[in-house]
Amino acid sequence: MAVEARTSGLTFFLDRGLGSRIVPNTLREAGWVLETMDERYGKDESQRIADTQWIEEATIRGDILLCKDLAITHNLVEARVIYMSGARIFALAKADVVGREMADLFLGNEFRIINAVRRVTEPFVFAVSHNGLRRTRVRYPVTGTDL
Repeated sequence: MAVEARTSGLTFFLDRGLGSRIVPNTLREAGWVLETMDERYGKDESQRIADTQWIEEATIRGDILLCKDLAITHNLVEARVIYMSGARIFALAKADVVGREMADLFLGNEFRIINAVRRVTEPFVFAVSHNGLRRTRVRYPVTGTDL
């Protein structure tokens, strides 16, 4: 039996790129328990907080992170925080989607997201698309090919 977000016991944290209205409201209507950057840090502070800080803090709280794009996997400092904090992240594979389409991508992969969280124990980033989930390499620890 597939588990839905509403009965999974999971909490999600949305990065600023997913906005503070359309995506969170749509996911909440579907039963997802979540908090946005603006809700946690305030509208002004959420614009200034470093990605490394919110990634680490949300992960320590046990949140599953939802992101607008995969940029954090390419930045070595952010990749280190993902790895060291044990972050579990689902990011949209294409950054050019907006509003309701972003929410629909997460909703369309709801069961896959819940199953991935339950199945994978190490830090991860999954790209979310219309074709499902694809595990994405986090550039940490640094290897000779990353230099």
